Amino acid sequence: MNILLLFGITLLLTVLSSFLFVRFSLPQVIGHIIIGILLGVSGIKLFDAASISNLVMLTYFALALVGFTIGGELRWARIKRFGASILIITFCESGLSALVVTVAIYLLTQNVPLSLLLGALAAATAPGGTTNVIQEYKARGQLTSTLYGVVGADDALAIIIFAIFSGIAKVMLGASESVHILGVIWHIVFDVGGAIVLGIVLGAIISVWMLFIRSQELRNLITLISIFMCAGLAIAMNVSLILASLVMGIVVSNIRPHRSRSYFLSLQYISTPIYMLFFVLIGARLDIHLLFTMGSVGVVYFVFRLFGKYFGAFTGAYLANASPKVRQNIGFCLFSQAGVAMGLAISMEIEFAQYSIEAQQLGGSIVTIITASTLIFQIIGPIMTKYALERAKETHV
Repeated sequence: MNILLLFGITLLLTVLSSFLFVRFSLPQVIGHIIIGILLGVSGIKLFDAASISNLVMLTYFALALVGFTIGGELRWARIKRFGASILIITFCESGLSALVVTVAIYLLTQNVPLSLLLGALAAATAPGGTTNVIQEYKARGQLTSTLYGVVGADDALAIIIFAIFSGIAKVMLGASESVHILGVIWHIVFDVGGAIVLGIVLGAIISVWMLFIRSQELRNLITLISIFMCAGLAIAMNVSLILASLVMGIVVSNIRPHRSRSYFLSLQYISTPIYMLFFVLIGARLDIHLLFTMGSVGVVYFVFRLFGKYFGAFTGAYLANASPKVRQNIGFCLFSQAGVAMGLAISMEIEFAQYSIEAQQLGGSIVTIITASTLIFQIIGPIMTKYALERAKETHV
């Protein structure tokens, strides 16, 4: 089957699943993931491992779209109002998730490297499913604004936590004799700092370009060009793609707050099929048989990540003196896990395979646990996000 026919069949089935899930008052993104599971490696294999690998650039582009969209929502007025809350909530929910998962898995296994690596991966939250639910239900309000900021900042902090914890794990596995502090700091500065600089530079260039554009067609083209360029350069430089596109969106939306509004609105007309295919590909690469091999470690990881995300966000919102509706609901919106966690897990597996048999087996176990738990998190994450937004009375559909 050629790729055009495959995309046509996939989008048709995805649209039909959207109608079905709307009738049952469920987020459409769950239907997209289920279609992916049915068509992917766990189903009839129309999307096999090779085709999923060949379509990885589509995944990157969708992640850049997500980042740019989130950045467009973080205008200065909102940052000034919710900025402190966003940072405090992000530190608390990511930090507590990493801490409780690390401690719980260590108590179960007595394996320090395994505990550290799974703890670090527990900090990451998938922004795609969350933003998709926000857009589907046209959510607006204090909870929604805070949530946009938290899912945007979450990935940057998750990268930092993973860099530190994986450095310690390498020492425990004998891959190096000591934790190279300068190496860890350089990795963090380059990945996070490089993404921020890239986003600022591209955002500034696009903001100047906007002054000379009047045509709507050209606005759409500029938006696409900027996202393609940002995603491509982030991949080439090996820096955080989501963070770079997020910063670019923040710069554009704040330098040209009124003029840029039409640019972000134009994305809604082109992003729907991209998001559909993105979530189908997430489902397609999930091997449902791994659920049965996840074991007690996977169950502990799943339960304590839920605990850490909810109570970490609740604690952060309490410390930030956020409103009761933010405090009581934001934790429910942070359960999704996908791209960042899986990407870090796979890159870690490839790196650790070079060290020893023990490190190689450890990497394989972690990828299995993250892949299997992602399947569950991607189903319950959108449902709980919708529940929280409706509970806060911020949906408008």
